[in-house]
Amino acid sequence: MEITLWDYSNIISKWLIYIGIAAAIGGPFIAALINATVNKKSLLNYIVISSVLGFAAVIINFFIQVGAFSETGLSGMFDTGLISFLWQSAVGDSVLWRLLAFTVLGFALLWSNLNAKYGTFSFKDATFTFLYAAAVFSFAYSFTFIGHSAVIGGAAKWLLAFHIITVSWWVGALYPLWLSCKLLPPPVLYKLMCLFGKIAIFMVGILIACGIGLLYLFLENPLALLTTTYGLAMLLKLIFVGSILLIAAYHKFRLVEEIQQQAGIKKLQKSIKNEMLIAVVILTITAVLSSILGPE
Repeated sequence: MEITLWDYSNIISKWLIYIGIAAAIGGPFIAALINATVNKKSLLNYIVISSVLGFAAVIINFFIQVGAFSETGLSGMFDTGLISFLWQSAVGDSVLWRLLAFTVLGFALLWSNLNAKYGTFSFKDATFTFLYAAAVFSFAYSFTFIGHSAVIGGAAKWLLAFHIITVSWWVGALYPLWLSCKLLPPPVLYKLMCLFGKIAIFMVGILIACGIGLLYLFLENPLALLTTTYGLAMLLKLIFVGSILLIAAYHKFRLVEEIQQQAGIKKLQKSIKNEMLIAVVILTITAVLSSILGPE
C-alpha cells in the first residue's frame, strides 16, 4: 500500500483532533475534582490551547479530505464542488458535531469565567456541567458518522463512540494529574488520586467492554490479530493500552500510598509522565488505524 502526502496529513491532523478532544474531556473533569481554592490558570490554559488546536485541526482535516478526493494538488483543497459534496455527506456531519462540541465547551469556559475569578476558576457550576455534558455527547455522536464502525452500523458505531470518549477522558486527564502533583499539597493530592482511582475502575470497565466488542465486530476471527495488517496494528495498540493500565494499577495499589511524602510525589510525576508518552503512541496508532488501515 502506497502512503501519500494526503495520508500523512490526514494522520497528523487526526492526531491533533484526538489531542484536542482528550483535553476538552479529561481536563475539565479533573479540574472539577480539585479544590476550588487552587489556582487553575495553568490547567485552564491546557484546556483552552488544546481545544483551539483541536478546533483548527477539525477544519484543516476536512480540507485535507477534500484535497485527497480532488487529486489535483493543493488547489484541490478548495474545490467548491467537492467542498459542498463532502459537507453534505457523513464527513460534513462529523465535522459539524465536532465543531459544535468545541464551541459549546468554549461557551462553558466563558460562562464559568464570568462567574468566578480567573485564579479560582470554577468547574462545578450547574450551567458549566450541563454544557460540558452536551459537548461530550457531541464529541461521541461525531464518531458515529464515519470510520469502519459506521460502515458496519448498528451497535458498532456507538461502541466506538464510547470507546473513544473513554480513552479521551483517560488521556486528557493525565496532564492535569501531572500538574496536580505541583499544585496540591500531599494530603489533598492523596485524596484526588484515591478518588480518580475509584472513578477509573468504572471507566476501565467501559473501555475494556467496548474494546472487546469492537474486536469481535471488526475481526473475522482471533487469528486476524496476527495474520492481517489491521490486526497487527490493533494488537500493537492493545499492548500499549495494557501497559498504561498496568501503570495505572501500580498507581492505585502501590504508589498512591507513598505520595504523602515528597519523594513519593516525584515518583508519581515521573510515572504519569511515562503514561503520557504511551498515550501519545496510542493516539498515533489510532490515527493511523482510522486513516489508512481498516478491517479486511
